[in-house]
Amino acid sequence: MTLIRLLDNETINKIAAGEVIESPKSIVKELVENSVDAGADEITIEIKNGGKTFIRVSDNGRGIDRDQVENAFKRHCTSKISSSEDLNSLFTLGFRGEALASIAAVSRLEIITRTQDDIYGLKMTMEGGIINSKEDIGCPVGTTITVTDLFFNVPARKKFLKSDISESSSITDTVMALALSREYISFKYINNNNMAFRTPKTTDFINTISSLYEKDLYNSLLRVDYKSHNLSITGYTTDLNYYRGNRKLQLVFVNGRVIKHKRINYFIEAAYETLLPKDKHPACFLRIDLVPSLVDVNVHPAKTEVRFQNEDLVLNEVKNAVYSALHSTSIMKEVKKDLLIKEPSENTDKTKIFDKTDNLKISELGFTKGNIFEELIKEEKYIPIKDEPKTYEKPKFEQETFIMTEREESRLPDLSLVGIVMDTYIICENYEKTQMFMIDQHAAHERINYEKFLKQYKAREILIQEIIPEVINLSYDDYHRAMSGIEIFKDMGITVESFGNNAVLITSIPAIFKDSSLKDVFYSILDSLKEAAKLSLDLVMDRIIKNACTKSVKSGDKLHRDEALALLKELKNTVDPYTCPHGRPVIIKMTRYEIEKMFGRIQG
Repeated sequence: MTLIRLLDNETINKIAAGEVIESPKSIVKELVENSVDAGADEITIEIKNGGKTFIRVSDNGRGIDRDQVENAFKRHCTSKISSSEDLNSLFTLGFRGEALASIAAVSRLEIITRTQDDIYGLKMTMEGGIINSKEDIGCPVGTTITVTDLFFNVPARKKFLKSDISESSSITDTVMALALSREYISFKYINNNNMAFRTPKTTDFINTISSLYEKDLYNSLLRVDYKSHNLSITGYTTDLNYYRGNRKLQLVFVNGRVIKHKRINYFIEAAYETLLPKDKHPACFLRIDLVPSLVDVNVHPAKTEVRFQNEDLVLNEVKNAVYSALHSTSIMKEVKKDLLIKEPSENTDKTKIFDKTDNLKISELGFTKGNIFEELIKEEKYIPIKDEPKTYEKPKFEQETFIMTEREESRLPDLSLVGIVMDTYIICENYEKTQMFMIDQHAAHERINYEKFLKQYKAREILIQEIIPEVINLSYDDYHRAMSGIEIFKDMGITVESFGNNAVLITSIPAIFKDSSLKDVFYSILDSLKEAAKLSLDLVMDRIIKNACTKSVKSGDKLHRDEALALLKELKNTVDPYTCPHGRPVIIKMTRYEIEKMFGRIQG
């Protein structure tokens, strides 16, 4: 017979803590939210070693009454609600009464608190949820909670913590999001005894954005101010001059609460439609305010997931709000890419990042003299970046069997150049004149550049190009991510140096990227580094190289015949000539039979 038993309180508390406290970030979030609910207008967050060994949150809020401190650390004890009906009119961030009990159960904790009515404060220490001591202490009005040795009594959970850098980055993201949700509160964030940032008390959170992010983002902001159907959507979104390789800078707040909602992110980007390059994402800081009864925040212990009573309505209004902001100014009449790499001087020499690299000769690459590929490397020719190829609906006949991609073959056959149409597609035929091929010049050149650079990287033979030094201003988190990944940048052929005040100096880049937007390449690598905690370094580097291969012939670039022949020669030598690095087709083939069938020369 199976025995059903009641678990002891220690085990119950540890299980409950596992649902609420997943990482140091969870602790910071819960403590800061308590400070906000306590009416604080100054909050200080201090962490060490990614929060694993030390977290302290101090505020100047109302404090906790002396006789209520112990109750605050009991499960399901809260001052935020008194019945289930209160969930329909919830404006506080906390309401579950689980956070403090869960934190105390898996750490060593100290609380110092005092209310305005008390002469002395109270200091209480706990270990694994058990009270060790209580004593009077002199302190200012407010509450300070210090958490040390996280998961000291749950080793299984402790070993799954990420690196200090990764945990620190997650905490930084959390603090920045909370700061953006409450612009009237001054947040001070200290990481390993170093001041990371401090936000001002202000009436417009664009000033908070300015204190947290780089100048380029701030200068690209468009105000969102939209009201409809018992909800309001306010905030800021970026114009077409600023975008990133991930959605990290898309922050959404519902009634002041930071939330995660993939469908909202999708509808934000739907407002941009095809205005941004492929796989690029705008920054967006949106506040959605609606009647509390129309949204359910009691979905998950982390309180970052919500359900809307009429979700489709909210999502469409989000899209409308962002769309209206995009089309409300002159931003749409002319958008130029910011080309940050200036043409090198004539005296600039190509250098090698690794000593074992021999001087690379153009003849070794198989280029035809005078073609565009030779000019790009040898003559430092400047080619302005143009728009990505436009996308169109596929013709109906493309769904039929008579057109196919050439995936089943391992090698590109020998082809005879016929011509170029639309300054985009190279038309070829095989020597037997039984097949016609259409080759996308941009996708083909992306494949060539990708394999060329990947080969250089694996062989440690990257050729670098010295450039006029460029300064890039970053947010605190981006700056420290760049500094921690400085060796990876070096391995990629990019020389990155600290320039103070969250700025970096770029002095050299791989020669293959010298005509690309420096910021696009730099941010592509920076955004990919965030995935290093989830993927192997090799996979991350592969993703970086794919995203960084932007120096390619574009749709609309006029190629001479010799240039097209050189491209075909290079494409034939690639491992996979049939798709670009992002999986898009490079070549479409039509047989003579299929063409004649379309023209009705063949029946059946």
